[in-house]
Amino acid sequence: MSIARMTLEERTQEITLQVIDEIRALYEYLESDDKSMKVYGKINGLKNEIENNKYLLGQYIIKIKEGLEDRDLYIDVINNLERISQNIDAAAYRISILIAKNIKVNGILYNLIKTICEKIIASLTHMMEALRMLSVEAKKSIDFARYIIKLEEEVDDLYRNFELKLLEEKYQD
Repeated sequence: MSIARMTLEERTQEITLQVIDEIRALYEYLESDDKSMKVYGKINGLKNEIENNKYLLGQYIIKIKEGLEDRDLYIDVINNLERISQNIDAAAYRISILIAKNIKVNGILYNLIKTICEKIIASLTHMMEALRMLSVEAKKSIDFARYIIKLEEEVDDLYRNFELKLLEEKYQD
C-alpha cells in the first residue's frame, strides 16, 4: 500500500470520527438539561471543521490523482460525510430554535430523534471499520458496507415515521 493511500484512508477516517463527534454532541444535547444555543455552537463548529477538512482532503486527492484509481470513491465518501454533517447541524439548529421559542417536542418525536442519532452513530462506527478493513481485507469491508446499508434503511424508516408524527401534531407555529 502506498503512503498516499494510507494518508487518504487516515484522513477519511479522521473526518468520519469528526462526524461521529458531531452526532454524539447532538445526542448529548438531546439528553442534557442544558438547552442553550452554546451547545448548538459546538455542533456548528464541528460542522465547519469537517467542511474545512473535506476541502483540504479534496485538494490532496487532486494532487495525487494520477496514482489513485479509486479517487472518485473517496471523493463520494467525503462529500457524503460533509452532507451528513450539514444535516446534523441543520437538525441541531432547528431543535435549538424550537427550544428557544419554548415549543415543546412531544416524547415520541424526541425518542425518534434520539433513535435516529443512535443508528447514525452505529452506521458511522461501522463505516470506520469498513475504512480500516479496506486495505487489509476488502471482503470484510464489503460486509460492513452491507450492514451500513441496512442501518441506513432503518434510519429512513424512522425519519418517515418522524415526519408522519410531526404532521399529526398540532403546533401553532
